[in-house]
Amino acid sequence: MLQRIAILLLALGVTSTLHALTDAELTTIRDGFEARRDAAMQSVAGQPPQIAAKQPPLGKGRPAFVRDWSISITTFALRSCWLKEQLDTANSLLLEMCRYYIDNAPERNDADNFYWSADMLCRTLEFFGKQGSRAPGRTTPEVEKAALEVLWLWTDANSHLTDADFSTSHTWFVWDSENHQLQRVTTAWHATRLFLRDPAFADRAFHDGSTPAQHYTAWTAFLKEYLRERARKGLWIEAANGMYGLISLKGLYNVYDFSDDPELKRLTGQLLDLHWADWAQEQLAGVRGGGKSRIYNSGAFTGHDYYWELSWLYLGINRQTPPDGSKLDLLTSSYRMPLVVMDIALDAAGKGVYEVRNRCPGLSVPGYHNKVAEYRLRTDTGGILRYSYCTPEFILGCSLYEPRPLEDWALISSQGRWLGAIVAGSRDLRIVPHCGVQTWDRTYQQHWAVQSKGTLICQRWAPSTGTDFMRVWYAQGFTNRVERDGWVFVEAPGAYAAVRPVTGTYKWEPAGPKDRAGEWLVCSDPDTPLILTLVRKVDVADYETFQGRIAALPVSFDGKVLTHTSWYGDALRFFADRSAAPQINGAPVDYAPPRTFDSPFLRSDWDSGVVTLSKGERRLVLDFTAREP
Repeated sequence: MLQRIAILLLALGVTSTLHALTDAELTTIRDGFEARRDAAMQSVAGQPPQIAAKQPPLGKGRPAFVRDWSISITTFALRSCWLKEQLDTANSLLLEMCRYYIDNAPERNDADNFYWSADMLCRTLEFFGKQGSRAPGRTTPEVEKAALEVLWLWTDANSHLTDADFSTSHTWFVWDSENHQLQRVTTAWHATRLFLRDPAFADRAFHDGSTPAQHYTAWTAFLKEYLRERARKGLWIEAANGMYGLISLKGLYNVYDFSDDPELKRLTGQLLDLHWADWAQEQLAGVRGGGKSRIYNSGAFTGHDYYWELSWLYLGINRQTPPDGSKLDLLTSSYRMPLVVMDIALDAAGKGVYEVRNRCPGLSVPGYHNKVAEYRLRTDTGGILRYSYCTPEFILGCSLYEPRPLEDWALISSQGRWLGAIVAGSRDLRIVPHCGVQTWDRTYQQHWAVQSKGTLICQRWAPSTGTDFMRVWYAQGFTNRVERDGWVFVEAPGAYAAVRPVTGTYKWEPAGPKDRAGEWLVCSDPDTPLILTLVRKVDVADYETFQGRIAALPVSFDGKVLTHTSWYGDALRFFADRSAAPQINGAPVDYAPPRTFDSPFLRSDWDSGVVTLSKGERRLVLDFTAREP
């Protein structure tokens, strides 16, 4: 009963559990995965297919945009085979899709079409094809033959043994983007695995004379190196991304579930453990905090992302959502979170107050920051330190990065960088410094920052990055707004917050038609530095005391250098002219500390490949160093 009450409180945004969960309670939650999955599947039982329309090309010279069309088909087909219903319709749709891609090479090979649904197509064959591990024969021989043929045609055009050679790249030459690279690699790996199981394809040769066995061996080796490198050097370039992150993971779930190579399966499972542990320590009730990359403006102001939805599946918190798209790979997977990861995720009160410092890749090799065909990432250092200050009441976080020009960063790192505070109380409760944008949904290196504990200073980077002015988003739900001494104060259920534009004035604007419910504080000086501080209510006598103490803190700005002594006693020195790295208590920010991951719950020395997850007496060591002879 206590466990159920605690999880209910988390689902409502109340982050103080009644007690630390026992192994038995965590195991009960973990073992409930299947029941929650089955409930999600049953929620769509009997529903007719809802097939998306084919769309015009995304740009000049490109083929039709049919990604959503094929994803809607593979979603319906996988669910139908799982539920053993509407199988004739599912097979008919799959056959239509495969024949379309067989007949239309431009659509098949376009980066925004076929392989976005290939993960579910391969998973459906693995479970329900003639050699299916779950229920063989639910897909017809005609569908399986057509599916393998389209996979063959795609692989013949897109799988290159030279790309799988990591002797120079060490897997850090990234094709198109991080999620595109993983979709491409895992599709090639999975397709060649399926070819080797079918006599009609196993002995065929690709147009260059290479064989499926050669490609499968090469991509298996590549994936092993890829997994080791991410554990050593900081996980994701598209950091903490709740949309692209799932797109990157989906193929790895297929590798975990279907690989016959024990070492590849072990490394894949460990990377999933590491990924979820990193998520667990930076979230409140399933909402991810901390610095992020590639967050489009349409998703910057909400806590609703794929991981929030998946928190119900893994942890029993929040609510059930429709089983669709790439989530189906995770719903139907055998992967489960370790108990220590679940404990980190669920016991917000027990974790207390702590800091997270993670190194993150992002710096590019000169000349390769904007190469759609191939980004090349530096492997000596990422140049980025993701920093989060985590409490049961709020998480404030940002990406600290060196004052370098845009051209030094891979665009998949500098695009849509997000910083700000998520606050317990509701899913979307947050304060987000976010620049006005010149174009629809894209900014690059829009701001830079310094942060220590619950105080952050940030500033718009430059007009050339796609931004117009500095502003701050306040989600609906903050109360008792007070404006005094240049500061804006607001109250949340468990915290107080203060914002100060250092120069100029400001005005309030209502949420726009594409925004969530809330309000904008818009600065008159487009380049003003902003100070944002959050404090737990339990750490201050009352709201009036908080306001008075904040208003009395020293703030000095000469147009180039901002100095501020924070609520937490840290002396912050911020160079608004970007002439030097910011300083905390007299020391420049160290963008390359000795640890890749550094928090009370997740630790690893830089490039070591040994990661320790721990909380209380629970401890799990992830070893990415082992190599076969």
